[in-house]
Amino acid sequence: MPPLNRRLLETALRVASANFTISADQQRQQWSEPTDVFSVLLLLGGEIVNKALAQLAGGSFTPVTFSFGWVSYAVTMLLASVGEAKLMPRAADGECLVVTAKSGYTRGSTSWVVSRIFHDYEAWMHPATRARLKVMFDDRECYMRRNARAGTKLQRPSQTGLCIAIYEPSQSSNAGEPKRDFIYWSGILVTFIQLVVAAIPFATRREWIVFLITICGTALALITGSLPQWREEKWACRRNTHSTYILTQGNGTQHAIAILGNGRGLNLEDLAIDSQRQYNTSNCVTRFTLAATALLWICLLIVGAGVSTNTWYLLGVGIMGMVQNVLTVGWRRDPSALGVHLDFRGVIGEMTTMDSLLALETKHSGLGRYLLPMFFPGELLPEENLAWEALEATKTREDEERRKRENHESSRADHPKEGWVAHARNFESNHPKQPRRKLHPRFRKPVPRLKLGILKRSRGL
Repeated sequence: MPPLNRRLLETALRVASANFTISADQQRQQWSEPTDVFSVLLLLGGEIVNKALAQLAGGSFTPVTFSFGWVSYAVTMLLASVGEAKLMPRAADGECLVVTAKSGYTRGSTSWVVSRIFHDYEAWMHPATRARLKVMFDDRECYMRRNARAGTKLQRPSQTGLCIAIYEPSQSSNAGEPKRDFIYWSGILVTFIQLVVAAIPFATRREWIVFLITICGTALALITGSLPQWREEKWACRRNTHSTYILTQGNGTQHAIAILGNGRGLNLEDLAIDSQRQYNTSNCVTRFTLAATALLWICLLIVGAGVSTNTWYLLGVGIMGMVQNVLTVGWRRDPSALGVHLDFRGVIGEMTTMDSLLALETKHSGLGRYLLPMFFPGELLPEENLAWEALEATKTREDEERRKRENHESSRADHPKEGWVAHARNFESNHPKQPRRKLHPRFRKPVPRLKLGILKRSRGL
C-alpha cells in the first residue's frame, strides 16, 4: 500500500476511534444522569391524564397522581379556558345507546359515565346473569348439535340471544356520590410513595430540587382535579327520576341493561346529551384556575429541564405516576364508583333475541315493545306477529280485569261496613219518633199543689 493511502487510513481510524469513544462517554453520561428526558416526557400522554381525571373526579379530593403528560394536558386546558372550557372527555358516538321506556326515544350517549358503565359491564355483572348466560350458550350449543349433519365438528358458539339484566337504583345510596374503591385508594398510596422517593436525595445529599418539583406537581394535579365543574359535568342531569332506561349497543349486541325508575336514580337521558349543556361556573372560576395552573405547569417544565443531578429519582416519580394513571383509565370499575348505585332485580335471557324480548314484555310491560324495532328493524315473521298479538291480547285482558277489580274495591271502600252504633243511628234516622198524644183533661191526674206555708214548715223554716 502506498505511504499516502496508509497515512490516510490511519488518520481515518484514529478519528473513528475518537468519535466512538466520545459517543460512548456521552451515552454513559446520559444513562447515569439522563438530562432533558423528564421535560420531554412531561409533554407526552395528555389524553391519559384527562381520562384519569374523568375516572376519579367528582368530589372535593381527587387522588390523581403527578406523572408525564401533565404539561401537555395543561396547555390543552389553557386553550379550552379561552373557548368552551369543558373538562370531561366525550365518549365515542354510538358506543352506548340509551332507550327511554316512557317515550321510546333512543339517544346515542356521549357521556363518559354512561359509556363506562356499559363498557365495564362484564366486570361487574351479577353472578345470576353469568349463570343465565351460561344456560343460554348451552341451549344454543345443543340446538346447533341437534340440527347439524352427522359427523360435523362444531365449536361452542360465541354469540347467543339477548341477555337483559334488570336493575333498580339503590335506596340506601345517593346518586351522584361515588363510592371509593381500589383505584381511589391506590391513587393516594402512589402519591405518598412518590413523595417518599423524591425525598431521598433531600435526606441523603441535601438536594431539594427533585422533592420540590414533586410537591409542586402533586399540588397542581390535586388543584386541577378538585374544580367544582368536574362534578357538574360528570353528573349533568336531573336527579330522583321515575323513568325507566335501557342501556345497549343496538342490534347484534349480547347484553342490555334495564334500569327501573323508582325516584332515586339519575336521568340517563340528560346524561346522554351532556355535551350540549352549558356550565355557568366555567365563565369565572374554572377559566381562571385553568389558565393559572397551565402557566404554573409551564414554569415547572422549565425548572425540570434544568435538573442535571438525581434525575433518576425524578424519572422514577414520573414513571410511577404514569403507571397509576394508565391503571386508573383501564381498570374496570363498578357503577357505584362512578356515582350510579344499582341493586340487582333479576335477569331475562333466552336462546333467541325474539324470545328474550317477548319474556321482557311479559314481565315488564312496554320494555320489550320499545326494543323490538331496534333489534328487528325489518318485517317480522308470521309466527312472530302472532306471538306479539297474543301477548297484546293477554295484556289487554289482564288490564281490563285489573281495572274491574280496582273499581270494585273502590266501590266497596265508598260503603264501609257499619257497626251496631252506626246501624242504630241509621235506624233512628229512617224511623223518626212519633209525637206523644196529649191526653184529654178528664183523663189527666191532678198534680197536688202544696201551699208555701206547709212547705216552709216541713223544712223547718
